[in-house]
Amino acid sequence: MKTYPVLTLAVAALLSCGQQKKPDQQTEKATVNFITTAAAANLKEIRLGQLAKSKARDERVRQYGAMMEKDHTAANEQLQAIANKTGVTMPADLTDDAKATEQTLTDIKKEDFDRAYIKQMIEDHKKTLFDFNNAVASKDTAISTYARDMVPKLNTHFEEANTILENMRKLINKRDISHN
Repeated sequence: MKTYPVLTLAVAALLSCGQQKKPDQQTEKATVNFITTAAAANLKEIRLGQLAKSKARDERVRQYGAMMEKDHTAANEQLQAIANKTGVTMPADLTDDAKATEQTLTDIKKEDFDRAYIKQMIEDHKKTLFDFNNAVASKDTAISTYARDMVPKLNTHFEEANTILENMRKLINKRDISHN
């Protein structure tokens, strides 16, 4: 009879060990998902930023594109260091959706590009900020630190894109009033 309590303790210990692995596996999965999602977003902003530098008519949009290329390249380099430590392979190319967006912006008439690009940046940064704000609470300290460090810069990108779009609207309204 004395072996039962020992056996029960051994089984309980084994079960608790198995239960402790589940959060680790979930954390690892969350880390992999975040790294691949963030890397894909960075690649998209880099490529679209390069496109904006060459295609935008408005100097402010070209400068914004240059900022996207510079900031998201640096962000991806930081993320690559985390990926290397965790053994995660980052995507090397754009997702199919990002390729489609890039193609749409490439094909759009030059006079329509600036507004379409800035609207895309607002949409992209809204989603990216959501992902990064969630990642701040990650159990992976490298991910939470990276996300926490990036949120202010992403907020700046989002706010700047909104400011540019608002200025475009004011300019259009001003032109409409002066033509009447």
